[in-house]
Amino acid sequence: MSDLAVGMVKASDFFASELCTVVSTIKKECLNDWISKNGTCYEDSCCTSLETATSWHYRLAQLSHVVFSAIGLVIMCIYTWRYASKIMLPENVRVLMNIMLGLMFAHSIDMIAIHMFHIYRSFLVTPANPCFVRVQVSFCAFFRNTYSFCTIGLAFCQYCIYIDRLLRALFKDYVQYQKIIRWALVVKWFVVSAGVIIWVYREEDSDSYLLSCLNIPLDSMGDLTMVTAAVFPINIVCCFLSVVMFRHFNKRVHRSRFEINLHFTAVVDVESSKFLYVVTRTQAIFIVIYPVLSIAMRFFYEDTPRPLHLTFATLSYVFSVYCCAVPAVMVNYVRGVTGNRMTKILSHVKIKSVGKEGADNYFGMMKSQWE
Repeated sequence: MSDLAVGMVKASDFFASELCTVVSTIKKECLNDWISKNGTCYEDSCCTSLETATSWHYRLAQLSHVVFSAIGLVIMCIYTWRYASKIMLPENVRVLMNIMLGLMFAHSIDMIAIHMFHIYRSFLVTPANPCFVRVQVSFCAFFRNTYSFCTIGLAFCQYCIYIDRLLRALFKDYVQYQKIIRWALVVKWFVVSAGVIIWVYREEDSDSYLLSCLNIPLDSMGDLTMVTAAVFPINIVCCFLSVVMFRHFNKRVHRSRFEINLHFTAVVDVESSKFLYVVTRTQAIFIVIYPVLSIAMRFFYEDTPRPLHLTFATLSYVFSVYCCAVPAVMVNYVRGVTGNRMTKILSHVKIKSVGKEGADNYFGMMKSQWE
């Protein structure tokens, strides 16, 4: 009777018992696997983890995160030291943009630490102890919570920026309550971002093991998918708002051309809207690419060898590239604005005129610097 029961076990039974995440095609036994449950298929055993961790393509995928994160750190430092002060941004936007830079900086450091640690361990593992390449979920908690908070925080921080811009456009007493709005948005950003992370990982099994801290515990996968689906439309809405805000503030520039204080404020709002549009557009590209790659991987999950699938999964996490590309776009935009501003100044300096013509040229030059 027992032999008959074993013979009638189906693939779905393995999925339900968490012994196998694929229909097993490798009829081998993994020796020295002290982590997996009895009956776990070879594809989910420590032996497959060993093959994956020591493969050249998986190490290269991990190294790509280190390289892009390191380049991103350099670009962020360049932007902070050389270009941040050269872009005219409203105070609330500047504070929230600094938070975004801080999140990207922390994410990059986290990615470097995670992947350098796993690459180092992959050179120490031996076939006698294949489970050495795996790490406990409790060990990964700090690193995973850090990069998860950064990615979710970046999306909600962008959301808060556009709330501020909407209030600036619609609320007449915005200037009077600007500081209150700023701190309310910062508190809202932190509470929502932290709350989402706590909710997503509330049911994780701290005693289970993962090949990489970049992997999400199975108990949290469904909740994270829901959050990703909710964040996606937020970025699309922000892209739309960036265009609307630019057009709105650009009209204010024309209406305020006879009053210097209002004109200056309006021009700052326009320049910040252009800047936010460029940044938001870049963010949207990665926000769209990430779920597309994730869905594509799941579609080919059954037909891809496990080591290769895990390599693609590691590469599909595009936020290391995100934290390199977004600062690069910011530096390029500010450099272009600064160059155009200097060109205008030099062109006006070359004009030699006196009297009414000289006065007209002077005031025209002053006005053009805020356009």
